[in-house]
Amino acid sequence: MITFVDPPPTPMCESVFVQGRNQTATSTLIVGFALQRHGSFSWADCGISAAEASPAPRRLLGRGRTRYPGDGVDRSELLVPRWPDAAIERLLVPESRMDSLQLMSYLALPKLLQELAAMSTAPSGESLVVLTNIDALDQGLRTSVFGNSEAHQRLHEVRVSLFVTSRVPPTPKEAALFDRIYRVDVPSHSSWMDGTIAVVKDHSADPASGPNSYRTMWQALGLDPTLLPPA
Repeated sequence: MITFVDPPPTPMCESVFVQGRNQTATSTLIVGFALQRHGSFSWADCGISAAEASPAPRRLLGRGRTRYPGDGVDRSELLVPRWPDAAIERLLVPESRMDSLQLMSYLALPKLLQELAAMSTAPSGESLVVLTNIDALDQGLRTSVFGNSEAHQRLHEVRVSLFVTSRVPPTPKEAALFDRIYRVDVPSHSSWMDGTIAVVKDHSADPASGPNSYRTMWQALGLDPTLLPPA
């Protein structure tokens, strides 16, 4: 049975990586984490169009907000926009150095993250962005966003939590930077609920704990039981 030690205080924002090839299993877990953390989120799928997507994951992701319900993400969306210096100067608030620093960090985020963060900002100022199937991006682009320590630092500075799914394991750089990492395994020709969830990286989990059944781990993580089908 998975056990969790007393967790540290909840950070202002965090990053979560869920690996697994079963779209329903990974989407359910990432949405469970997002709703537990923030209550609302915005999302985009980096690699699967609406026509290709399974209906169950899209129904779950539909609890959040998105610009595109399923056309994938264009490479240009994950590049940092180029803002004219004059435009930035008009936005800066001379009286507040902290606000100015946060604005500069926000403007240094990729376009997609800027737009999705703005769509899910809570009264507390925190946002939560979910990106699914990040493995569909080319390696250089993926590394520049998810394996980049400066990008993660900017997300923290503007209080944006980033939760992602991938059909392949995290790269070494990603593994070092994401706060929590989980692996979902589902046997071939089996229901996704017959799968297991393994903790790869979670400072509140007992490192001796191995993979557990999907439902057992879901309960141990304290996620919303109504998101799962009846036992």
